[in-house]
Amino acid sequence: MTPAFIPPPPLPREKLINLLKQHPVNEKEIHGYKVTDRILKNLTSSEIRDLIVVFELFDANSDGYINAKELRRAMRALGFKCSRDDAKDMISDVSVKGKSQISFVEFLEVIIDRQDDARDIYDEILQGFKMFDQDNSGSITLDNLKQICTEAGMKFAQRDLEEMIEEADINGDGKVDQSEFIRIMLQTNLF
Repeated sequence: MTPAFIPPPPLPREKLINLLKQHPVNEKEIHGYKVTDRILKNLTSSEIRDLIVVFELFDANSDGYINAKELRRAMRALGFKCSRDDAKDMISDVSVKGKSQISFVEFLEVIIDRQDDARDIYDEILQGFKMFDQDNSGSITLDNLKQICTEAGMKFAQRDLEEMIEEADINGDGKVDQSEFIRIMLQTNLF
């Protein structure tokens, strides 16, 4: 006995819609990036913000991607041990498109996968920032820097202290905020 009606096979569009309904992609936007639930479960909003600074610092051509060399430098700045081969392997493990470079969101996946391997350099840098930001204003002023140097018994010429602030002050407001402090510490490897 043959059935009276055999439905036609679903169209590719319908297959895709059904697949998406069965397996929703849970993404949320944070700091201008769409991130997965896995990222949100493993990293705080402030950690993501700080990692944006790191990613942008090592994204030499500012194209939104980092290659193996840039990834290796970023990972080492964050306190991870990372060889050339490790960096290439990390990229091939997370690169959705099979490219030789990764996006910021893929970079976050690498960080999550390697979190247990690092000493927490960010905490060290943030503790340093808090030490300089004695008035809890969220920025380091020339007066803050002078006071810390005096308390530590370090003698610097006024011009040297001004140059330190100028070097780190990217937005030109005469102060060093937390992201500027992190950036200069990572650039100079002073931690």
